[in-house]
Amino acid sequence: MRVLAGCVAMVLLALPTSNAAQKAGTVKLPAGKGKKSKAAVESKALPELSTKDSFVTGLLSGAVAGTTVDLVLYPLDTVKTRLQATAGAKLSMNTFRGLFNGVAPAIAASAPCAAVFFGAYDSLKRVLTEKLPEDYASVAHAGAAAGADLAQSVVRVPFEVIKQRVQAGVDASGRAALASVMKSQGPRGLYRGWGALALRDLPFDIIEFPLYEWFKSEWTKVKGEKLAPWQGSLCGSVAGGIAAGLTTPLDVVKTRLMTQSPGQYAGIGGCLRSILKEEGPGALFAGSVPRMTSIAFGGAIFFGAYETAKSIISVKMEERATAATAAASSGKKK
Repeated sequence: MRVLAGCVAMVLLALPTSNAAQKAGTVKLPAGKGKKSKAAVESKALPELSTKDSFVTGLLSGAVAGTTVDLVLYPLDTVKTRLQATAGAKLSMNTFRGLFNGVAPAIAASAPCAAVFFGAYDSLKRVLTEKLPEDYASVAHAGAAAGADLAQSVVRVPFEVIKQRVQAGVDASGRAALASVMKSQGPRGLYRGWGALALRDLPFDIIEFPLYEWFKSEWTKVKGEKLAPWQGSLCGSVAGGIAAGLTTPLDVVKTRLMTQSPGQYAGIGGCLRSILKEEGPGALFAGSVPRMTSIAFGGAIFFGAYETAKSIISVKMEERATAATAAASSGKKK
């Protein structure tokens, strides 16, 4: 399954673009208009899609990007989880064994989670950007990211619980992890740590996406044309690295709640107090280096794949809509 998902992602990203797509990526601003807003540049750079088409484009582009980045960066995520799951854990040879343990549930979740997130994000961003003044663009981006994160967390949390139990060595396989959780905690156990996940991901997305959009906007103004996918990926990399560093303590708490035995921590607050009391503040930044590295690198891959797929899909959907309109007009004339 994961091989198929990876192949689908690569094939979609390798599809040749039409002339329209190539032109869409190189639209110049008129001389002396370098200060145009990002919305003005992007409206000329990509075909104008309906709200429904925008949602579908985000859905497909997010699925491609999510599957690609999760597969490539899974080993770093495993190292990070192992350093966070056990008090005082340090790098050793055991840390690097079985780096793809638990990859099946991760890949199974990546496409639907990313699809739901970006389908919601693009639609919410479109609505909020239209409703709010241009000076409040960062508020629109933060609001869209928060709403999208809550939507995708419903799908993501059970897969995250299973994945991290296997990564941390609590269970031998995804199937064993599912059976263990259902037997000891019931269905509610699959959503254990949901609050901690939201506590980590909401601030992360509220930091990352406004930064990502701001970096793109400022670079677009300086460059005077729509950014190439690799430039969008660089913006995503820097934004992701910054957000990852700032939210590492929340990630540590989330990992502890998802991987430790029932009753060990009394919720998010109890977990945080226990770590500070028994291990000190430094423990809240355990795994920060692999986390920041994987997310910065992942941001480059993810946003590069997302922007590329979005450009291709947008153009193809516009071409199909144009052809349908032309066919309908031709039929009426007859």
